[in-house]
Amino acid sequence: MNRIFIFLLLGGILLSACAPQVDSTVPLQADDLTTATSPARDDPAQPATTTTSPTTTPTPTPSPTPEPARSVFLISWDGARADVVYELIASGVMPSFANLAENGLRASYVQSVDPSLTAPAHNSMSTGCYPSQTGIVSNAFHHPSDSFYWYRQGFTEPLQDAEPVWVTASRAGLTSAALFFPGGSPDFPWQAADYTIGYGVRDAYSQQLSLELEKSEGDWQAGQMRSYSQPYSGSITIPEVARVFVHLLDSSDDQAANHDTVLLSTSSDFSTEAVSISVGEWGELLLDRVRFSGADFLLQEINLDPEKPVLTLYHTGVHHNNATPRQLLESLNQEFGYFPAGGDQYGLEHGWIDEQDFLHLLERASLWQARVSAWVYETFQPDLLLTWQDNFDSAGHVFFLRDPQQPGYTAEKADQYARYYQQTARTSDEALEIMLDVIDLDTTTLIMVADHGMAAVHHAVYPNTVLEKNGLLRLDSRNYVLVDQSKAFAVCSGGSTHIYINLQGYQRDGIVTEQEYPLIQSQIIDLLYSVRDPESGDPVFTRVLPKNKLGSLHLDHPYSGDVFAQVKPGYALDCWRGKQQVIEPLSYYGQHGYDSSLFEMRGMFIAAGGSIPRTGEQIAPILLVDIAPSIAAILDFTPDPRVEGTLIEALFEE
Repeated sequence: MNRIFIFLLLGGILLSACAPQVDSTVPLQADDLTTATSPARDDPAQPATTTTSPTTTPTPTPSPTPEPARSVFLISWDGARADVVYELIASGVMPSFANLAENGLRASYVQSVDPSLTAPAHNSMSTGCYPSQTGIVSNAFHHPSDSFYWYRQGFTEPLQDAEPVWVTASRAGLTSAALFFPGGSPDFPWQAADYTIGYGVRDAYSQQLSLELEKSEGDWQAGQMRSYSQPYSGSITIPEVARVFVHLLDSSDDQAANHDTVLLSTSSDFSTEAVSISVGEWGELLLDRVRFSGADFLLQEINLDPEKPVLTLYHTGVHHNNATPRQLLESLNQEFGYFPAGGDQYGLEHGWIDEQDFLHLLERASLWQARVSAWVYETFQPDLLLTWQDNFDSAGHVFFLRDPQQPGYTAEKADQYARYYQQTARTSDEALEIMLDVIDLDTTTLIMVADHGMAAVHHAVYPNTVLEKNGLLRLDSRNYVLVDQSKAFAVCSGGSTHIYINLQGYQRDGIVTEQEYPLIQSQIIDLLYSVRDPESGDPVFTRVLPKNKLGSLHLDHPYSGDVFAQVKPGYALDCWRGKQQVIEPLSYYGQHGYDSSLFEMRGMFIAAGGSIPRTGEQIAPILLVDIAPSIAAILDFTPDPRVEGTLIEALFEE
């Protein structure tokens, strides 16, 4: 009997608000396709950062192959904490997940890497190597060739001394696909799969707009749309994307002015496709037919002032797809449309949308990606496919209200947020059903694994404020870094930070001498350990290590900081500059990036179907780096020699 193994991997993506002075999120270019950027908001004055890529021959276009005798389908469910997911399964919220758990094996948990963040975890998952080899040492980190306050994103940087398992599989003569998976991008052809879809490229941020409209002259009708009262019109400009023309119509033939419908189009005469929405409705609008980028629009309010009606509109971030080979990109655009933006935490925090709007956007992205993944698998039948889902992580950051210390906590609000999280879990189950629909479980082994967990948080900690207050970081009146006067700078992601010392001969504009270096390093360590919660008096940092001690965490790499530190759960690190207080309450509720051995950072793991014993038993914990060599064994090819993980033996027992 053929064996098809499916791995479902669960993980998480969120950068803390590190804000260097110029934009480092300008995407890299390759074959006219741009790479994914993190959904986190960035300082608009942060520097452009690119990575020099070797000259390569574009990946040849593979042909669809007959259905493989064995295959692996790995799905990353971002940020699914083991105990939380297992409780949801037991409660009946996720019947598809529960069926797999009852008819297969369940690990007590999977342990992530340090730091327990999405970019390093996914790259370690796909390569079987720790960050010391992948070079992806955090969601955000500094490169010594860049200006001292710049940072790079682990989501858009190439691997250093490691190879994704999909590349190894392709070299062994198998066909591979990497879909939305961190580390799989068309911008890096040398580490792309045969079929690669990157995270959608953002062309513009989300925004909420108040738009004043003017009266339109004469009768108005476009296709089947007619206004029975004099319409109003206006336009919205989304910089560097499109101009959107807006008409407010009266759709009721009731002899009264009752403007209730908004029509949106990118052409003034509405000759291109238009979307019609009423208050509280969402519409999907293609904005750029060259890049095939678009956004979802929500009509929130119509203020029917008789002279100048005002509309309140929200639109998501504008994204376009990013895929290779070219015909895959073209088919993706035609079959599924533009890349949906997903949950907008920034918009929620700023009051542009509410919790149900956030959940709607999260569901739309999740089901869209599930359908795309099922389509790629069914159409091209790769031997190895890896894909990604964001539900648990995004919902965890927003709705993980579980601790009375969290700002705004009440028992009633905690119950409501728990229901929101359950709603996300149901979406995850629906997305799983979509992907299962193209799989025969008689010949398929399903494995679900998480890259990290989630912890409730209540306070932000600002390490750059610690450095500034102690003379190690100098800022100007705009809170921009004075590089020629600064000795240290912190780059943060979640519960961890890399602190870099501005060393002469190593950093591009270094000012710290070799003699000063150990003294400053020791000073930083002492300063972080001295940070205490102002109310409890308890220490905040639980792990602070100099660079020469990072081998114990498999984090000894040139891109790691001169000091690496992690706080305890409950606190999140934020590298914003110029804050007056070292610690202040947070505006969100969940975070990760803490010590990977902590209970809160454990991820779930379930295997079922195919040759997996159908016992419902619990197996021993596994390591994230064990996934790649296990895939190689399943598909019967030799893993990359640099792989550090080992086989998950329970998967191969009769």
